[in-house]
Amino acid sequence: MTERTPQVVRSYLAELDTALGGVPVELARDIRNGVEEELAGLDAATAAARIERLGDPVFIAAEARAGAGVGAGSAAQVTTGTDASRAATPISDSRGFAVVAALLVALGGVVIPVLGWVVGIAMVWMSSSWRRGEKWIATLVGPVAVAVPILLTWLFAGGSAGDARNPLVPSAVDTWWATIVILIPTNVVVGIWLLWRTRRRAVNSVRP
Repeated sequence: MTERTPQVVRSYLAELDTALGGVPVELARDIRNGVEEELAGLDAATAAARIERLGDPVFIAAEARAGAGVGAGSAAQVTTGTDASRAATPISDSRGFAVVAALLVALGGVVIPVLGWVVGIAMVWMSSSWRRGEKWIATLVGPVAVAVPILLTWLFAGGSAGDARNPLVPSAVDTWWATIVILIPTNVVVGIWLLWRTRRRAVNSVRP
């Protein structure tokens, strides 16, 4: 790095250096050098876009540990001056945890109505596999999909006069079924999207 290196690159490489604790020294050096070479000579805007594709440093490090077969015990041996408990990879950073979280978002609400989806969203927020913006998207899409038909029903019902039921206004039962029909495929799409995002980030993290 030089004095002309954009701050976004400096910050990203610093986070990567910290995250790579516990990764075998040669592998950590190769990853670090590869990322630095990838970002060399870029302006701030281009570097920020490239960093978005590279992914979260914590996730890159977790993938490196998993690929190297580094566990809690071996991580302490390859990391100088680092406590073994810090070198261990948290289960929430693992690929399996991310897959389970995405599947619960997609189908948890079908297996255990509401609660299954809530558990899936909680796991998404615990995982480092997704960025904050992606977590907010996963959290809000389902509730918005539920709120839209309810809001439309309320608006149409508010515009009807008298005691006679407007045939154009869906009943509460109609609204309930419409919500289910919309919510289930919506959550499935969100779950697939989460899996795609974490898969894409994993591929980018190991790309030479």
